[in-house]
Amino acid sequence: MTTTTIEAIKGLRTVPSIPRRGEHYLSVNLALADAGVVWEVAREHGVTPELVQMKGFKDGIEIHALLVFEQLDGNPITNLLADTLSDALADRIDNDAIRHCYGGRMRAL
Repeated sequence: MTTTTIEAIKGLRTVPSIPRRGEHYLSVNLALADAGVVWEVAREHGVTPELVQMKGFKDGIEIHALLVFEQLDGNPITNLLADTLSDALADRIDNDAIRHCYGGRMRAL
């Protein structure tokens, strides 16, 4: 698979590739997945994806479908929707396309 490097797209929200402290998000790199399948899985789970660009990768900018974006208070992760979505996506698209990440250190249970 070849990768295309693009420049930032004006008007498209930019999300950092490394989340800020307390941020949690689940997204899909659309260069590695069928966008139609991603939107279908999201719709099945009552989610409307947001098209975003992510900066900070060695190859430049990636375009993602942002499915979950939230600010956590430092408590352990308990987002069942994100886990359910991640599992559903993993059954239907390349797992390398799925990005489920948290910023900063989360407190242990």
